[in-house]
Amino acid sequence: MGLLSERVTRMGSKALDRLEALQRRNADTCWVNSDLYRLLFQTDLYQVAYEKIKSSPGNMTAGTDGITLDGFSMKVIEDITASIRNESFQFKPSRREYIPKANGKMRPLGIPSPRDKVVQGAMQMVLEAIYDSPKGAYFRDSSHGFRPSRSCHTALREFRRKWPGVTWIIEGDIKSCFDEIDHHVLTSLLRKKIADERFINLIWKALRAGYLWMRKRKESLLGTPQGSVISPILANVYLHELDIFVEELRQKYEKGESRKVSPEYNSINHKRNRLLIASSGVMTPEIKELTRRMRSIPAMVTDDPDYVRVRYIRYADDWIVGVTGPKDLAETIKDEIQQFLKDRLKLELSQEKTTIVHAKTEEANFLGTRLTVGRPSSSESKIVTCRPSNKRPYRKRATGWNPTLKAPIRKLVGKLHQKGFCDGDGYPSSKVDWVAFDVEQIINLFKSINTGLLNYYRFVNNFAAMSRIQYILRFSLAKTLAHKLRISMAKVFRDHGKTLRFQWETREGTRTVEFVPNTDWTVKLDGFMIGTELPDPLAKYIQFKAKSRLGDSCFICKSKDEVQMHHVRHIRKMGNKKPTGFTALMRSFNRKQLPVCEECHQKIHRGEYDSHSLKNLAGGDRE
Repeated sequence: MGLLSERVTRMGSKALDRLEALQRRNADTCWVNSDLYRLLFQTDLYQVAYEKIKSSPGNMTAGTDGITLDGFSMKVIEDITASIRNESFQFKPSRREYIPKANGKMRPLGIPSPRDKVVQGAMQMVLEAIYDSPKGAYFRDSSHGFRPSRSCHTALREFRRKWPGVTWIIEGDIKSCFDEIDHHVLTSLLRKKIADERFINLIWKALRAGYLWMRKRKESLLGTPQGSVISPILANVYLHELDIFVEELRQKYEKGESRKVSPEYNSINHKRNRLLIASSGVMTPEIKELTRRMRSIPAMVTDDPDYVRVRYIRYADDWIVGVTGPKDLAETIKDEIQQFLKDRLKLELSQEKTTIVHAKTEEANFLGTRLTVGRPSSSESKIVTCRPSNKRPYRKRATGWNPTLKAPIRKLVGKLHQKGFCDGDGYPSSKVDWVAFDVEQIINLFKSINTGLLNYYRFVNNFAAMSRIQYILRFSLAKTLAHKLRISMAKVFRDHGKTLRFQWETREGTRTVEFVPNTDWTVKLDGFMIGTELPDPLAKYIQFKAKSRLGDSCFICKSKDEVQMHHVRHIRKMGNKKPTGFTALMRSFNRKQLPVCEECHQKIHRGEYDSHSLKNLAGGDRE
């Protein structure tokens, strides 16, 4: 038994032990799973699922049942498992909201009941053990979206490392992919790995739960519910068929071991070598001219018809295909993918947005990044100095076919304009919406946006151009602070320096906040932020369960009767409001949830504990 199994056993969790068994068995991609539904009888799964979502502020937003996560308890979990056992559990329709998209359109978002989120969280853990086992995933390596230890950066790193020499890039766009997923096709795909109709039926209930809009219930006959916990992995199960199909296309069309050497390049090289021997290695003007000519032409046949390669990366419903070969082949692959999506998955490829670009002369867009491969043939050759260990340095021409990734500066400036940080020309302006917030929060918000953008684009070849984004944010911050404090921007900088440093004296000591600008603009081609999370989700689940306070005694009176979790949305300052009453007490304790008995919970909501301090509470001396 492995170390993880021993840890699970020591904790006495049958559910987590069973999940590990599922991981082991599903390392065999042909394994078909049965008797999964009984796993959902285990309360440990719901306890972990609750711990995973408990701190999200959105869980204090009521679903259509009017219930939030406040008051969640082991009794609620027991009621859930009882309804799962007798198969009476029903998902409630989600509350439909619309959020703006980058293109100005609105995206539908479902707000499910927190109780339903917990159940879907348990289902998601089972599905992840089946399809994304750390011991051998069913999903392909080409898939990067909504998977453990994978992200936009792992997808873009794949492009940088494995796409040199690509001639054509197909940018794929599926019309309303998540909204058009066919439920019958999805369940038929699930049955490839799941031979338990009760578990399939529970997924079907989640898909068909529907939503409320304008106080009317709408049926969900297509698509996976937006905002649902299980939607991402179900979408990956669906689009996994596309991954398999493109792999089949790759095997069908790839040919050749390597490109042929260019006859012209080879002829010049031979002539140069003969002259070098005759001149005893002296670089004569004629040899220098031959060297210049060699550097101006490709060493290999760039359009070798006997050499073809196909590359593919997918992140959720965004995907690109790279083709080293003729454009006709890229057109053929695009048409075959379009027909496959229509016939097999009942999805439609957008003809307007699905384009084929020449990798050297045009840019593809993928995951917010501009992609090219190499330099245009008309550009001058780039000469680099190689310094091998224990050998003399030498100069050579770069291949000209290396992938290049760039930040879309103009588009980023446009987004900052839409959000109110600058005008249409990129000139910084006051962020009017945030003037009502306190100074500390304003600075932290600007700092988080700047840090987030710079971290996301740290790997790009044009990273120095991101200094313009930092400039806009820094001066927008200065104007926002000037607006709030009713002073000039010049006075803000004069009083608080280039980093806009503010200090306050508190009972705990001096509190400082400042906008720390980036000063290192060097290019770091491998500056991807690859997650350091534990590769095995079970290790995280064990941590969640070990830290869980569900079922603890009341934090206020130590009673063990009818204990439930008291939740608050935030414990930090929001806008110009500070936490008050019992929430302020929780802030000092740095907790957004506390176990309390039902009687104490009612007193909290009535404000009867607002004047208490930690020393007045039974749990205040044990943390």
